[in-house]
Amino acid sequence: MSDTEPIYRKYFSSANLRLAWERVIRSNGRDIKDFFGIKIYSSNLDKNLERLSETLIKGDFKPKRPFKYYEPKASKTHRTKSVLYIEDAIVYQAIANIVATANYKRLADNNNFVFGSVLHPEVEKGIELLNNPDAEFYFFEYYIPLYNKFINSVNIEIGNTNIRFKLETDITGFFDSIPHSKLLMTLNKFGCEPEILDLLQNCLNVYSGTRDSITPGVGIPQGVAASFFLANVFLNELDYIISQNGYTYYRYMDDVRIYEETEEKLTEVLVLIDNFLKGRALSLNTKKTSIEEIGADRESEKLPLLAGYGEMSDKSAEAGTDVSQHAYVTEQSPDNDQGNRYVIKTIAGGELIAFCRNEIAEVEKMMLEKFADISKSDFNPRTLVNDDELKKQIVNIAYRWRNANSILKEIGAPLLNQDMIPVWLFCVEHFFWKANHFCWNLNQYGANSTISAKLKDLLPKFKDYEWVRYQILSNMATVQNFTPSELKEIFRKTKEEPSGLVRIGYYIILLKHLNPKHQLFASFRQAIRDDKEHYIKNRLSGFITQDYGNENFEEIKYWFGL
Repeated sequence: MSDTEPIYRKYFSSANLRLAWERVIRSNGRDIKDFFGIKIYSSNLDKNLERLSETLIKGDFKPKRPFKYYEPKASKTHRTKSVLYIEDAIVYQAIANIVATANYKRLADNNNFVFGSVLHPEVEKGIELLNNPDAEFYFFEYYIPLYNKFINSVNIEIGNTNIRFKLETDITGFFDSIPHSKLLMTLNKFGCEPEILDLLQNCLNVYSGTRDSITPGVGIPQGVAASFFLANVFLNELDYIISQNGYTYYRYMDDVRIYEETEEKLTEVLVLIDNFLKGRALSLNTKKTSIEEIGADRESEKLPLLAGYGEMSDKSAEAGTDVSQHAYVTEQSPDNDQGNRYVIKTIAGGELIAFCRNEIAEVEKMMLEKFADISKSDFNPRTLVNDDELKKQIVNIAYRWRNANSILKEIGAPLLNQDMIPVWLFCVEHFFWKANHFCWNLNQYGANSTISAKLKDLLPKFKDYEWVRYQILSNMATVQNFTPSELKEIFRKTKEEPSGLVRIGYYIILLKHLNPKHQLFASFRQAIRDDKEHYIKNRLSGFITQDYGNENFEEIKYWFGL
């Protein structure tokens, strides 16, 4: 037995890997999951996890370089998102699980002022959850009520007339800038053994950087649940220092808000934060850092809550209840079914229909008034794009409209106002960093020539934003129609496209619209076999198994040379 084996068994037993698996498949973000790997693992889960466990315990595990793409920010810059292959995702989550369970109470002490990526209460139980048939297996609590708790806390401070000044700040390139050495030192203080820290350091080096280059020693992969946890652990000492100095402090990931009676107190804590971060190779975002006096109209200073409405609850579906008779109105994320379990209110029948119609009418009234001038030749889009309040509300508004219509669609009565199409198209173009939400709204209309023509026009405009083009292509694949000539042109564009993410978008269109008996389908299959990006083959194989069924799984793997 090697010296590392007992430690590796503690972290990477089959049971611990099974718990990690359960959390990986439930984590947020459809665009950062290795669905093909998940499919492979689920086909023989126990055996695959046992094999992975043996590989890890022997010290033979080698992390793989993840698929990476660039997602835009409102600032027109990019953040790098990483798609870990399933085995890497399981190993990364397994390490996070052990550290989280051992330190659950320590981190939970901060739940009254740290709101981003708060551990789910089940985390404290560790692998005991595997014996609980009712376990949910979520790593974090659902984010919308947590974010609203953050906003409520901030608004209470703004409403307190004894508080006169506010400090707002965040960290520049937080995830991309975390130094591995400082993170590993912090994890060691949280009880993580040196043997695991060595493995984690190796993994993080492989996962680091952008699509074009690695950055050894710096950065953790964005979009992955384990990374959100490690980021919170990294800032835990800062949370302790600020709270123990008596400041009124709230944090949602790296978004920091502090409220005090005097400007001097906020200057003191700003220097404290700045020095803390510089000592860990991080820096404050100067453009987003300010100390300001709270205005006399305190109500106008308050921030809006997130709200959204979801589709029928799983519980009512299981009971065989007709959606027109019984449904849950929920807040949910389209990327995660956890929202289905967060019930705000239960309404039924005519009340439900009236509620949804009222939601749509309210959203459309506000949006059509706000966007009334967008068709005028002299309209300047910056008028809306620079509206900070609208930027805060726009995704929430899109949620409300989409989810209310999703409920009405279940009873065959969606309210698809054609006047809203130019509004959603405007939002795709000018609020492009949230293009997925507006493309999802456009999906509600089905095949539509106006939508199709505008989205085609937008594709070249976003040549520098691969994620936006991917969202547009995903909309086209889902609901638009294509002629044989258009499919040929798309095939040619696919061969020339340098972005792997955009190629996936083109490939999905071809996959969904080509006749498998047509010669071009054979060319399409060969193009995927020849593609140098292994993740693309995995991703598309996952799509094909949905359409062709598991019985053709081995044939599909052969198609793509997997």
